Amino acid sequence: MQNRLLGIHMIVQNEEHHLPRCLDSLKQAGSEWFITDTGSSDRTPDMARTYGATVLHASWEDDFAKARNISLPLATTEWILCLDADEYVIEGLDQLMNVLPNVHKSITRLRITIENQYGEGIEDKILSHPVRLFRAHHGYQYTGRIHEQLFRQNTDYQSSDVTLNKSIRESGIHLDSLEISTVDHSAAVEVEIDVEVEEEPLAPLRLGHDGYLATVIAKGDKSKRNLRLIERELADHPADPFHLYNLGVTRCQLGDLEQAVEAFRESLKRAKWQAPYRSTLVRDLAKVLVELERYEEAHLLLSAETQRYPAYADLHLIYGEVLERQGLQERAYRAYARASTCASSPNDHGRSGGGEAVVKAFYVTEAGSCSYRAYTSMARLAQQRGFGQEAVRLYELALEHLSTYRPAWMGLADALQQQGVSDESIADRLLHLAHRLHQIHVTTDHADQMNRPHPSLGKETKIVLMHMLYALANCGAYKQALLLLGGEASHIHIPVGDQLHWMLCAGQVTDAWNLAQSSWGEADREDHKRTSFSSVITSGVEDAADMSLQSDERSDWALACWASGRRLPSSFFAKVSPLERGMWKVADRLLFEYKPAALSASSSIAPVPAVPDGQLLQWSEPVQMIARQLVARAIQSGHLVIAQQLHERLVRIMSDPERTETEIRRNYAGLLHQHGYTMIAAEMLIQSMTEGELDAEGLFCLGETLYSKGHLDQALSLLEQALEQKPDFSEARAGAAICYLQMALGLIRQERNRSSEVRVLADQQLALEKQLRIAEGIPWRTVYHAKERRNHHAGTSASETAESGRADLSVHDRQG
Repeated sequence: MQNRLLGIHMIVQNEEHHLPRCLDSLKQAGSEWFITDTGSSDRTPDMARTYGATVLHASWEDDFAKARNISLPLATTEWILCLDADEYVIEGLDQLMNVLPNVHKSITRLRITIENQYGEGIEDKILSHPVRLFRAHHGYQYTGRIHEQLFRQNTDYQSSDVTLNKSIRESGIHLDSLEISTVDHSAAVEVEIDVEVEEEPLAPLRLGHDGYLATVIAKGDKSKRNLRLIERELADHPADPFHLYNLGVTRCQLGDLEQAVEAFRESLKRAKWQAPYRSTLVRDLAKVLVELERYEEAHLLLSAETQRYPAYADLHLIYGEVLERQGLQERAYRAYARASTCASSPNDHGRSGGGEAVVKAFYVTEAGSCSYRAYTSMARLAQQRGFGQEAVRLYELALEHLSTYRPAWMGLADALQQQGVSDESIADRLLHLAHRLHQIHVTTDHADQMNRPHPSLGKETKIVLMHMLYALANCGAYKQALLLLGGEASHIHIPVGDQLHWMLCAGQVTDAWNLAQSSWGEADREDHKRTSFSSVITSGVEDAADMSLQSDERSDWALACWASGRRLPSSFFAKVSPLERGMWKVADRLLFEYKPAALSASSSIAPVPAVPDGQLLQWSEPVQMIARQLVARAIQSGHLVIAQQLHERLVRIMSDPERTETEIRRNYAGLLHQHGYTMIAAEMLIQSMTEGELDAEGLFCLGETLYSKGHLDQALSLLEQALEQKPDFSEARAGAAICYLQMALGLIRQERNRSSEVRVLADQQLALEKQLRIAEGIPWRTVYHAKERRNHHAGTSASETAESGRADLSVHDRQG
């Protein structure tokens, strides 16, 4: 017997890829299905019929409401659920079927929850609670060409479309709208409006929706279609704030962020503050302003709107980000804390289901805004301010709310390393936390790990273990990550390229070379032919290259060869594009055969054929960029001898041959400083300074290092010299100001030690300490994470680093 409780109504066009998932998820409801097809050219109609759906055919007239309304009078069920083909049931269908018969007759509409996925992560979703369930034959229809709006027309509510739309726009009725904001603002969810003022309970049904993933949007012209329809609506209703808002959303999808701001601002100016979509409008405008780095505007907007919407976690979270970017860390922390106090769902503020009305606003919100995202942001700030234990507690609290949240795992490992916890203890702590969250068996016995069979783990548990591995690697505990990968997490798939990099960074060069050769290297049928530099320069396109390897993977493969004393094999060059193949051959020869001209002239050894000093290689800018990235990758993996030799020799043959030794050394020191080798870089920069050739960036790096060592006078002098060379150097200006504040505080403290009873000094000290806390929040210093912090105390010369036992010693020794 057909179920007369719930009917599914949809409009579709060319949805054969999405429709089966949607309908399969609804099978157990035994509902009647009306599917209105608006002109599919694929198998969508036939596919719908195989599920027992009644297929209605209608021509597409650029009007979503008109298409929606076709099937509504045909319903024979008590309730109607309107869906899109790219939506599907996650949970709650059985509960819904139990709840619907008991809903009080005075309630004619229900909300559901939709999880709008905008990224690949479990946490990458926006939650909305639109009205999608309503009683059939109770006067409900849709209106609007785009972002169609549900309204109820009865004997007490008769109006033309124009009057109806005007009533919708000007009333304080509910509006559900949603934008999914990614880095490129390429996705947004359509908007729904309800005319009746009715407190709709939240039904237990939860849907998933992935039609607005960036990859999905890129395949079609949905945004361009939406823009055309919205512009038609604005032509009929000029300056309508609701349509202006949707115009801004569509501009975001198309990447026109400046135009989106204009539309959002005009909408905000015209929208009544009671308009239910207004809170989401504020959210979207703030996110676009942050994306455009217009922090002052975002600050002014959110300082007022967070007071108007005190329970909207997303606004507090965005406000915290804005304050943090402005250096106001203490205020940012309070904003994040405020977000964490907001309820995570409507159920936290009122009862739902079974006819019990919910009494809170249904904000469109990013998953975790009031929990794991807020706690992770608080933890990051606590860590920056030196409150390590508090940071660890907050990171763990975030993971208790979502164990698969990658930023919290990364932050936790980093915070533990910053506190001086050993790599072994970090690994143990992460494992025990994973055990507590997912009941993963923990053992520190490596032999037991290797011999014990691994149980079948669920998807989330595997994600947790994978995040643990990357967290260990991210904090520089590469050996522990590799041990875990060989034992407790041996069933977790980690790409070969990542494993290779971890091995290089852990000094396991032979293992790295074996892995690269077994995974990517083909059997070399003949020895790698050595060609002269001139033939390398003029060589044309050889065989077609396999470009499946990423740039960093090719760099790491080459470093594994060189660090183990091997030349690049022919199988390597088969994986390199013809455009950059010459660069790799040159780099290989530079490390193994290059002799400076002066050395060759005075030596009994015959000079190796090479590009004469002063002759440049005419590489394209992309190829030169690859060469520079190769040097940076060598530094990142700790192979400094190779890095320095490549830097010095490549610079000589691909840039100005007149560049001095001091310039080359200074540029290399900047790279070292960036990757945390601050003491080695400082030694090189001091040498450059004594030779009178230190630019603003070099002065800043040296000044920053001296500041971290507490040498304020010297740091201030260097920062001021940097400003003399580069007056708009904002980081140097902030650093100099902080030096002045630190020195002034030091003088006041000295004076108070001599005259502790002078009240004015105490007041001045308090005022300066407050100013210093604010100033220290300004992001002027180089940001170092655990991997870079480990390098701070590396040897004060490249030779010391080589002698410390790194695997690139063979190349260093061979150069004599």
